[in-house]
Amino acid sequence: MSETITWSLTAGGTSGSAIQTKGASTGDGIVSVSVDLDVGSAARDLALQVDTVDNVDFLAISSDLLDGSVTVKADGANASALSGPILLFGDAVKLFAGDLTTLTVHNTSAAKPAKVTVLIGLTV
Repeated sequence: MSETITWSLTAGGTSGSAIQTKGASTGDGIVSVSVDLDVGSAARDLALQVDTVDNVDFLAISSDLLDGSVTVKADGANASALSGPILLFGDAVKLFAGDLTTLTVHNTSAAKPAKVTVLIGLTV
C-alpha cells in the first residue's frame, strides 16, 4: 500500500518577493519520529534505521526552537543548526546525509526546551 505525504510552502520578503508552492510525495512507507529535548540536554541518538538515502524521496526536520541552538547530525555528516526547517526531496537528501541509520539531535539552549520532529518518505 502506498503512502502519500502532502506538503505546502509559503515564503516571502518585505520587498514582495515570494514563493508559494505545494505538492505531494508518494512512496512505499513513512518514518516519523518526534522527541522532546530538555534545556541543555545531552545529545540523543534517534535510531531511524534508514540505511541508504537512495530510498528517501522526502525528508523534513523541524523544531519548535529555531534559534540555532538545536542541532541535527546524520551518520557521517556535519551537524546542522536549525534556524528553520530542513525540507529536502529526492536526490537533494544526499546533500544532507549518506544514510539515516541514526540521527543525533542536541539542544544546547540554556533557557528553552525543544521538540524535534522528523518525517521521512521512503520507496523500496
